[in-house]
Amino acid sequence: MIRLERASLRYGDILGLSPTSFQLPENGGITGLLGPNGAGKSSLIQLLAGLLPPSGGEVTIFGQAPFRNPAVLARIGLVPEGDRFPVGLNGTRWLRMMGELSGLSGSELDTAIQRSLLAVGMETRAQLGFSSMSKGMRQRIRMAQALLHEPDLLILDEPFNGMDPEARLILMDLMRELALAGKRIIVSSHILGEVAQLTERILLLFRGRLLAEGSVPEIRELLDRHPVELRVASEDARQVARWAVEQGELVALRMEDGAAVLAVRNPRDFLPKLQDAIATGQLPLNALDPLDLNLDAVFQYLTKDNA
Repeated sequence: MIRLERASLRYGDILGLSPTSFQLPENGGITGLLGPNGAGKSSLIQLLAGLLPPSGGEVTIFGQAPFRNPAVLARIGLVPEGDRFPVGLNGTRWLRMMGELSGLSGSELDTAIQRSLLAVGMETRAQLGFSSMSKGMRQRIRMAQALLHEPDLLILDEPFNGMDPEARLILMDLMRELALAGKRIIVSSHILGEVAQLTERILLLFRGRLLAEGSVPEIRELLDRHPVELRVASEDARQVARWAVEQGELVALRMEDGAAVLAVRNPRDFLPKLQDAIATGQLPLNALDPLDLNLDAVFQYLTKDNA
């Protein structure tokens, strides 16, 4: 369904996306596009959605270049990152306008609007003006618009911004249902936890480069190449430090007030040992905080590996 072959994007002298290659199959599923702000996620989305042509290389969606190609664009639903609506419109009027631009009309358009509003949980609030809606409500209206024409490919740029926990769960359930029904979904986020709840397949971008592609467990395993810091808070931090020194995985140790900070290799081997020591009463424990088992650490490690 999606293929990039050394596709890049420049904004004048600025390189937004370095030459990037990957493929996504035609069967339905959710792919997470992860990276911090400025990583190149929006640049990649502009290429996939046909908003801009690649500066180099090739982008094909459904076997064709998407830029200025109605045959491809008609099969894509896009939720861009920005939150801008025409002044004075309510949700229903805006959906009707966007549906008409998608080629829908009459009873077909009425049915599409009701179906989309019901899917995102906004069927009773779509008559509100945009100025009266919360950001989360506007996000759901934007999602309803992307679903109007029943696209085969959904591209969602930071779709959870501004949503409360209930709205996030509604949207996540909807995305899972659409994926099971055969839709291909690409969801952009800078939060690993959001994407990990939806899919195990991710593309990891950093500074305009595709650094890694694979499942969340595979990406997490990259941490095993580097020492991981764990802060163990205890009433007897020195006892924790003495125990840790005897473990083969420890590579560095520093003491803080009421805690020992342990740098360990192979956390998959070390953490079960620590758990057993705590469970059997060998070590007193108040709290355990992994200091770099997070997405920022993965970015840092990958950057070092690719330097």
